[in-house]
Amino acid sequence: MARQKTAVSVRDIIIFITTVIAIITAIFKFLAEVNRLRLWKEFFIATAVLAGSNYIAYNLGNGDIFLITLIVTFIAYCIFWGYKFSYKSTRLNAALWKERQWWWTLDGWQFEQEVANVFRMNGYNAKVTKGSGDGGVDIILKKDGRTSIVQCKHYQSPVPPEPIRALWGCKDDFNADEVILVASSGITDMGARFVQNKPNFKVLNLDDIIIMGNKAQQRELSKDSESIKEPVINQKTKERTGMGRRIDI
Repeated sequence: MARQKTAVSVRDIIIFITTVIAIITAIFKFLAEVNRLRLWKEFFIATAVLAGSNYIAYNLGNGDIFLITLIVTFIAYCIFWGYKFSYKSTRLNAALWKERQWWWTLDGWQFEQEVANVFRMNGYNAKVTKGSGDGGVDIILKKDGRTSIVQCKHYQSPVPPEPIRALWGCKDDFNADEVILVASSGITDMGARFVQNKPNFKVLNLDDIIIMGNKAQQRELSKDSESIKEPVINQKTKERTGMGRRIDI
């Protein structure tokens, strides 16, 4: 009796090729980002941990353990690189925050990410929303038990009052204590009149964000300089008090 051959449709072939191309593209983009941020050491260590953990689980001979280990380690791997990319990119871009022209090269999504990073370096827990079903809120901030909602308008012209009113209407939906509008070119006179009697409504323009970024940078630099000076200060203290001095007997 002849075996029945399974027909492979054109649709299956297209899906397979598309999937392979997507995976290869994602890998190349990932490696390009690793190379851009000079994270090859972390890449080899993290990949070795991922492969080693799954190799051990596979050799235990239990399929369930291997599957669970594979899922858990892959999720941990993705979280690790998400944090690494975000942290390193923030440090690299922080040097450019003082340049007004650089900010204008960013598109809307990039602008939101950098504004969130500026708030993070100023001590906020900043979460960028996914862009749908958020009522126009781009970033949610938390600090000292307070919640703030942020909308970013990276426009060349001042923001009119309509979106300002809409953002204020989102305050109760998010149980927010404060509303912040980051408008690169400021707001119109009508918009300013709307927010002038609302102490919980803050408007920041591009210069305000640049100042915030520069202050955060200065604090980081002062922390680094203090950590470098501290051992020197301790050594001088030891010399004055005689601690650590060699005594010949």
